[in-house]
This record gives sequence, C-alpha cells and structure tokens, in this order.
Amino acid sequence: MTTPEQALPETPVTARRRSFYGIKVTDITLPGGPCRKVVYPAPLPGVIIFVHGVNSTGEWFDAAEEGLCKGLNARLQRNDEQMAYPKESGKLRPMRYTAELTEDGYISDDLKANTFIEPGSGTSPVIRFRWGYKAGSEDVVQEDGTVRNELASVGGNILLDEKNAWGGGPFVNGASALPDLFGKGTDSEVLGGLFELQHLQTSDRQIYSAPTRHYQAFAAWRLAKLVARIRELHRDIFERDCPVTVVCHSQGNMVGLASAYFGANHPEFQSLGVADTYVLANAPYSLRGSRLDNFSQFDGAGRVTYHARVAGLKGFFDIVRHFQARAQHYSHHAVDQLGFNACPQNGDTPRTAAQDSADHQTRGRVFLYCCPHDRVISVSPVQGMGWLGLNDKDVQATGARDILFQRVWAQTKPGTPYKVGAEPGYRYRYWHDTIGATPADVGSGWDDTTGTFKPRNTNPTFWTPSPDTASVSFARIWGDSRKSIWGKLVASAAGVPIQAIMWAGQALKGATHVNADPADDWTVLVNAPKVPSGGIVPQAVYLPHGEPRPGETSHPDGVRTIGPFNAHKESASDALNHKRSIPEGQFDPYAEQRKTGHGNATSEAAMRYDQNAGVRQRARRELYNDDGTARKGAPFAEDDVKKMNAAQHHTAARHHVWRFRTARAHRPDEGRRRRASHQPLHHPHQRHACGACARL
Repeated sequence: MTTPEQALPETPVTARRRSFYGIKVTDITLPGGPCRKVVYPAPLPGVIIFVHGVNSTGEWFDAAEEGLCKGLNARLQRNDEQMAYPKESGKLRPMRYTAELTEDGYISDDLKANTFIEPGSGTSPVIRFRWGYKAGSEDVVQEDGTVRNELASVGGNILLDEKNAWGGGPFVNGASALPDLFGKGTDSEVLGGLFELQHLQTSDRQIYSAPTRHYQAFAAWRLAKLVARIRELHRDIFERDCPVTVVCHSQGNMVGLASAYFGANHPEFQSLGVADTYVLANAPYSLRGSRLDNFSQFDGAGRVTYHARVAGLKGFFDIVRHFQARAQHYSHHAVDQLGFNACPQNGDTPRTAAQDSADHQTRGRVFLYCCPHDRVISVSPVQGMGWLGLNDKDVQATGARDILFQRVWAQTKPGTPYKVGAEPGYRYRYWHDTIGATPADVGSGWDDTTGTFKPRNTNPTFWTPSPDTASVSFARIWGDSRKSIWGKLVASAAGVPIQAIMWAGQALKGATHVNADPADDWTVLVNAPKVPSGGIVPQAVYLPHGEPRPGETSHPDGVRTIGPFNAHKESASDALNHKRSIPEGQFDPYAEQRKTGHGNATSEAAMRYDQNAGVRQRARRELYNDDGTARKGAPFAEDDVKKMNAAQHHTAARHHVWRFRTARAHRPDEGRRRRASHQPLHHPHQRHACGACARL
C-alpha cells in the first residue's frame, strides 16, 4: 500500500476541444480516477464599448448593459432554458460594480481601480469607457502666454468634484462638429462682456466660460487606442478580429466619430483602431446652420461650414466601410461552433451565423438613433442629427446609402401605428407623426360642407409643451458675485431694450424659442432591421413628481414612473429619498424638499453629487477672480473647499465656506419644474433601446 507521499504525481492532461484557432481545455487527473467534466463556457460574442456624453458619468450604463445581455442571450440562444449548464456555459450576465458615490453625493473612499468590478459577478461583453475634464492644481502657461493656476482659473466657471474632475467635461463645452474638439472652449461673454450666457439662459445650470476642449480630442485618441489594443491582443492569440461595437450617447458620439479618424490614420494604431459597428444615439453632430453659433465659434469667425460638416461625416462613413477590407473576421462555421448554441435544451431550432447575417448584417455599419422629443440636441445652436436624423438629401451628400441605418425613437399621435424596430421602410414625418406637433397644413384641404378649401394653420407648433424662451435674467445679473455694482447697473440698463427685442421676436413665430423647429417637410427613412418582437412602443422613464399625472403608470422597480414624452415637467428635488433617516444633530440641507422626494438612495446620491459640485463652483467664484488670482477679503481658502469630500464634509461646518449650504438648499428650487430632456439611451426606456441595440 502506498502512502500519500508515495502516490503518483498529478499529471496534466491536455485535450483539444475544437480545432479552431488553438482553443484547449486543461484538466488535472490521476490514473484510474473518475471522469471529470470540464464545462467550456461559450466565449463572449465580441466587445461592446459604452461611451457616455458631456456632463455625465454614464448614468445609463447599468440599464443598457442589462438590456444588451438580455438581447444577446436571446439572439445567441443562451437563456437558462436553452443551456445545459446555465451558470457555467456562457450565458451573458451584467457585471456588478462598486457604488461610486456615498449617499451624501461624495466619491466613495472604497472606489479603486481594483475594486470597481466585483470579481465573478457576471459575464458581460461591455467595457465602460469614461472620459472627461480634470483641472490641475499647478500653474500652467495659457494660450495667451500668461501663467495661471488651472484650478483657480476654471474652478469658479465649471462643475468639479472633489478630485477636481468632471465626467464628460462641462455641459457648455458640448460641440456639434469634429474640429471643435481641438479648439477653444465656449466663451460665455456676450456683447463684449456686458452679459454672460448665464444671464440669458433658461435652465438651472451655471454657465460660464469653459476650458479648451482638448480633453475631448484626447478621449477620442484613448478610445481609438482601446479598440486597437483589443484587436492586437485578439489577433495575437486567435489570428482573427474580435467583433467590436462602439455605443455612443450624446457628446460621446463626437468622441466616437473622432476616434475612428484617429484609429484609421494615427501611425501608432496601424489602422486597427476602427470598430466594426458604431451605434450613435442622440448625436449632436449637426448638418444644419446656426446664426447664433456663428457669434461664439472660433473667435467670431463662425461655425464650421455645412460643406465641412458633410465632408467630416462622409469621411467617417468611408473609414468604417473601408476597414472591412482589412478585417480578419471569423468564418460562419467558426461562429456557429463558438458563439451560437448548437443544441438548445428547450428544443428550439439552432440558429446559425449565416442566418443571423442574412437577417441583419452589422459589420461595417453605422446605426443612428434619433429622437424628435430630444430637448437638448434640438437647441437652436446645435440641431444635431440625434434629434433630426438624416433625410434623403443628407444621406446622399454624405455617401451613407449602404452603411447608415436609422431608428426613430418617438411617441406618435394617437392612432398612428408606429413601433421602433418594426419592418424597415417607414418614412417618419416629423410634423405629421410626432405627438403634440401641429403642422401648418392641419385644417387645410377640401371642405365638402362649404365647397371650399379650409384655411391653413397660421400658428404651427412642433413642441408640446412649448419650449422655453430666451430672456434676460436680471436676478442673475445682480446675483453675479464677480460683477461690480457699476457693471450690474450697466448690464441691467442694457438688458431692458434687449428684453423688449426678445419679446418682439417671440411674436414672430417663436423667434426666441430655445429649441428649433424641423423643416416643414422633414422626413427620415427608418431602414434599421426588424427586431424579433415585431417592434417596441417607446415610453419615457423618469422619477415621479407627486401624484400620477395623465398617462403615467408605476415602473416595475417601484421607484420610477412610465409616462409620455415631454408632457410633464420635472424637478431636481424628485430625486431625494424621502425614506432616508438623518442622524440626530446632523444638518440636512434638503430637509424641506425631502418631504416631497420620490427617489431612492442612488438617485439622491447622483443629485447631491451634482449639487455638491455646484456649491464648490459658487464658493470658488467668490474665492478667485476671472484670471485665477485670489480675491481680497475672501473669508475662506481653497483648503476649506477641499474639505467637501466623504471624510471631511461634516467638519466643513466650522469654516466660512459652509455658508454655501444655503446655496445648496436653494439649488433644487432652481431646478424645480424644469423641462424634461428625454433621450433614448439616457432617461427613457434604456432597456428597450438596448434590446433593439442587441439586434441592431
């Protein structure tokens, strides 16, 4: 009899599972031992990269990842009832991530690069790409040759968290053309500095001059680097290309488009930094003109021209199209063996890669998701294709006929049979199909009763409720801590005739409306593939605002509300968690608003993160001058502002900076009854959008 010490050593046994590209399974057994099953999980179907927008850290990521995993499981037949070993054999499940914020809206001390993803929590093809702006605390040489402290120069102008960073950069630095990513930031001065954009805008945002947009160009380079690195690693191991899809939202589309240019042309990437598929949701890229934007772009030289914009988009389509000639794709047979479920356990007929490609080929294609209800991308200076889509003329001009596939996410008029993902070929008419729009020809046509033509509608309206109108805010002029008394008096005096002109303009078919109207005949061809369900009726998802309003129902999560697009206003205080218990003796700046809150811990943390940054911004506006020099007589210092973090924010009550708690309490009031800005991969129907995205 042998003792344990005399037993035969363990013997590695290697078996080739399939002959495709060197995939192996290694097990360790003893001679005569029992057979050991090794479950080989089906590989990921590719890599899907999420790219968030401006003023964002990807609030839609969680729901989008969940929706994509569900959609891909259905497409690849990897649902529980179809898998022999559901837990081990490759069913896609979203990853779980460490909470990034404390319930007070500060960055969690537990958030680290090695703790962000919970180990073993899921099997997901999603990579969350983050980008944004970070202000350095050191002195830097400015474009005009002066030396300034970067944080002091911009800290009073933009939102920054306790790391002096902001996801997506400041909202005001959104752009609608690729050259903008390499230029100056938005200059908020109007009429030679007499006004700031802050004195004229209608939202609760604080809008001042922003830093250069170079961080957006750098984000595009990083994204191209990520795509190229994925391809390099996969080719090195498997001698084939991993399918890569880039899903962009809002300003992230500009990063995505620019990254394709870097990926195709930068020598470091050897043309490998181009994805197979791009999904562009609510893209601000614009092919429309804007007189207002001409005053602020490129030192008054004007906005990037229409022809340059067309050329830029055409170049992007060509890059995506031409990469396919160099791609090293897997064969259909290999995909059948590796990706699809060859033997569904529920008796379903196995799908094949050839069938899948015939239904909806996705390689070398661009999918554009546009939303007629979008009140962000539709503002007059932007008028992006994420609002309007591309009409036939645009498609022809950009050479997109064989590569661009569009979906319109919209709620249509009662009785209009429209679903997102239905049979392609529908021509969506913005004025005639969109709920709330009343075109000019309503009421026209032959009237059998009178024997005459009915008169045309003399007051066509696209937006319901009506959009906000530009106006001079005298309260903001007098509340600007950086304006002298004399400056406030002069601005107020000039504001009176300007406001009168705006009122007169309002009488001329909404000339001062913040949001533009589409052209009277604006039509978009919906040509994206049909989804298996036959289509989705899109709905907006948002936090409730008191008692249910017409058209609203409760969301299954018990927190949010499902309702119509843009029919009701929202409030920042809706995000407050009314169930939260504040420890005795601890100051609650939202005590009054909390009573009417309808959110949970997550929604309150996100709202307070934004509000905390707003308090820092207001404090720094009093701490520094526009040139970054310290203002005389400030009762606090930068070190006091820095105490607004998870560990020290309670101690800040002993410093003068804490007087901004009043400003913090008032900020939700400033955001009360704000316009909804619903966008399909952001606030509304994320799961629906990404279920369709899984089928593209």
